[in-house]
Amino acid sequence: MSKRTFKPVKITVNAKTRTVHTVLQAGNTLLNDWPEQTPAAKVAERLVVDVFNDLADPGQVRPAFIAAARASDIKYTS
Repeated sequence: MSKRTFKPVKITVNAKTRTVHTVLQAGNTLLNDWPEQTPAAKVAERLVVDVFNDLADPGQVRPAFIAAARASDIKYTS
């Protein structure tokens, strides 16, 4: 089983800066800390689920997560 990791992305959500580098962290952040449910955030969430169902590659989550951050005007560095 893969470790479900990707190149780290540092984001600031709700005045907290964190580094996200696993599919699980991305999913938890999207579900629990995301300020709004944009279409891009929903795509990223779906990819997280798909990775855990072996329907997508962990590497697909990172660009979707970044797109969700952009759509929500969340500061990030990658």
